[in-house]
Amino acid sequence: MFDWLAVPLGYVMRFCSWLVGGNYVIALLLFALIMQIVLCPFGIKQQKNMVKQAYLRPKEMAIRKKYAGRNDRATMQKMQNEILQLQQDAGYSPLAGCLPMLFQLILIFPIYQVAIRPLEFITGLSEKACIALADIAGIATNSSSYQIKLAGWLNVPGNLQKVPSTHSITVDEVVETVKVGEELAGHTSFPNVTLFGQDLGVDPWDAFGESFWWLIFIPIINLALMYVSQYLTKKLQYQSTLQEQANGQMSSMKIMMLVMPLMTMFITFSFAAAIGIYWIFRTILSMIQQFILYKAMPYPKFTEEDYKNAEKEMKGKRVSKAPANYVAGGREIRSLHHIDDDE
Repeated sequence: MFDWLAVPLGYVMRFCSWLVGGNYVIALLLFALIMQIVLCPFGIKQQKNMVKQAYLRPKEMAIRKKYAGRNDRATMQKMQNEILQLQQDAGYSPLAGCLPMLFQLILIFPIYQVAIRPLEFITGLSEKACIALADIAGIATNSSSYQIKLAGWLNVPGNLQKVPSTHSITVDEVVETVKVGEELAGHTSFPNVTLFGQDLGVDPWDAFGESFWWLIFIPIINLALMYVSQYLTKKLQYQSTLQEQANGQMSSMKIMMLVMPLMTMFITFSFAAAIGIYWIFRTILSMIQQFILYKAMPYPKFTEEDYKNAEKEMKGKRVSKAPANYVAGGREIRSLHHIDDDE
């Protein structure tokens, strides 16, 4: 499925590369920008859903205030049911924000494949031809970024002449029926996967002690941007009272906020530097989109008067009825299932 989705995205990447004259880094930036625009409607839907939830905060707080101090299971269940009913009446669904995230998650994989397979999606070579070329170049194909390394190898003057011609290649020497010479016919240039003259197919791990030591800054920049992105998300995303309580009580969430950026840095150290650059572009564009949506659709701000009015409104909606348990003489026995009847 992901390969099928990658095909139309591949044409977008090919167009980006053609537009910038084959510069792979600039093509990645343009491709990341287009993908951010394509995914923007999902971000808009998420923001609208969170704004809708934010408008319910005074009424939600009124319900929580009514049950304040009662922590037994039956009371908590009743409180949650009332909050869910309030959300349903207002047309808010907690699952509405999950669907856009699911679509974005599905699209991440084909987008990533397009970014790490420039020879297939920009040049148009088949996967089998790329594997055969990598074998000729002595590049291991067990790495997910071998095509970036291979594109750099093909751009070195003289390396293309090392590829055997069609007449000297038999079917057995090339993977199945692929003829590398035929597929390379008409290709005089390949994506330029260099930055400041350095091949971006190199893993930053290999940069220590080398002349291209500056590549180690790519994972470090990713680490810093991930921390900034998480901080921005925490500040700009609306969180319900329940989420705020969970964030304050669960140290595991704080640990994840520390671990995720470190994992990102480790991954970008282990893959081709071009992948780390692409992640930098996507993270920056995502933060810009998040900030713009927050400014365009801000969350409502409430005063103490708004909360008091919400309490009055919530009380006015309830219809009083006699409690189930009542003792002669007017003394009421409060039931967990009727704890709000007298209100």
